[in-house]
Amino acid sequence: MKFWFMLWVLGLRMWWLARNNEDFQRNLSGQDIILQFQTHDGKIARHYVIKNERVHAFGGQHLQPSLVLSFKDAAFAADTISKAGKDPSIFMKGMQSQDIKATGNLGLMMWFMGLVKYLKPQKKNKAT
Repeated sequence: MKFWFMLWVLGLRMWWLARNNEDFQRNLSGQDIILQFQTHDGKIARHYVIKNERVHAFGGQHLQPSLVLSFKDAAFAADTISKAGKDPSIFMKGMQSQDIKATGNLGLMMWFMGLVKYLKPQKKNKAT
């Protein structure tokens, strides 16, 4: 449940950023890709269509995703994603152990990692 919720929130955040953040929009420019996150068994899957500087999220698997990140199970995925902000190497460790598998255009993985800095909500400055 937690992994599914994280994927849902990721879609909302990318959708919002694509409409409200110029730097994020520039990163989407010229892209026509489908990112998919799922568990190895495919029971939990969500894909994101990135096209025309917009992001649209859908539940389930896509027939021809550009890049798939597959996690051994939902609990591992949620734990890994939660820790990724503090330890960026956690994805590489997961891939080495085969707990995370990436298929498709692996160059897109580096492109997506460049977007991660925009995904965290910005802290509002308190008035003094």
